[in-house]
Amino acid sequence: MRVLYVYAGLHWWRGYEKRLVDSINEAGTGIAIEFWDWTREYGVPGNPSLKWASEHRELLRPFYRALNERAKNADVVMISPGGGVVPDIMAEIAATVVYCTTDDPDSSHTCSFPFLEAADVIAHAGVNFDGERRISDVFLERGAKRTVFFPIGFYEERFPAIEDFDEQFARRDIDLVYVGHLKRGKLETVMNRYRGMTVHSRSLKLKHNVYVFAKTRRWIRPFRGDLCALYARSKVGINMHFTFGPCNGRSYQLNAAGVAQVIDCPEGISEIYEPNSEVMVYANMEEAVEMIDALLSDDSARYQISRSGYERARREYNSKHLLIQMLREVYCVNK
Repeated sequence: MRVLYVYAGLHWWRGYEKRLVDSINEAGTGIAIEFWDWTREYGVPGNPSLKWASEHRELLRPFYRALNERAKNADVVMISPGGGVVPDIMAEIAATVVYCTTDDPDSSHTCSFPFLEAADVIAHAGVNFDGERRISDVFLERGAKRTVFFPIGFYEERFPAIEDFDEQFARRDIDLVYVGHLKRGKLETVMNRYRGMTVHSRSLKLKHNVYVFAKTRRWIRPFRGDLCALYARSKVGINMHFTFGPCNGRSYQLNAAGVAQVIDCPEGISEIYEPNSEVMVYANMEEAVEMIDALLSDDSARYQISRSGYERARREYNSKHLLIQMLREVYCVNK
């Protein structure tokens, strides 16, 4: 299988993704992936939105010509999340086109809906679109030809296997951790209950920090260190989404690092983990606090959750396994 991976993404992820592709190419899987960071080649800053690409079609015309030429030598063209390849250009590609989307349902109107009819396959990272409907069902209703579930997972390079799980479990000294966007209306409940919890922000918006400070009297700073090292010291990790999911990286990274995860999204969590066995699942912040209390007061219960969740994540959700599995599923059906 020959795959053209049309990549546009944040610069700090590029190295991980490129080395992931190299490891697959060297593994004798029968999959040959050409990694093409087109934004670097054509001087496009960052990962362009569909709006930006639509307004700069003339600037992108050489890229679109090159894309059509390169695609002639591929069985599958895999396009990373973003708007650089506009829908009408995507529809013209002479190969099986897989468009990846990760920000559903919160950004579906810009990150996925415009591309549903143009791609042959939509590879989605999220599970539930709302309280009742799955993302795959909504996509099919709105014109997608086919969908596949493609979780974000974790890079083994970034989160290597734990050498001695029991030894590391015994020396974890951070009770509760959260690294992510400051979810207003959610995070402050937990922060006020656990005044010493470790919290770092991924949001650069001042209004979010001001809101959390007003509710908790704590000013949250971005995390600049080694996330794996932080998680290696953490006993319990709280996870939360803006609306529905699960879809974020924490869903996999916490478990991959052996942290006992307390996660929301009760409607869709059983798609990736066994509730109350591999993760604890809450429907509201009061339930989350109760579950955190229970895990911190009972080492044996926390060990069971963290160990079972760790083993499930290592077995099924490393990025290499997920990418190989998705490409084989797509190609076997479409060839």
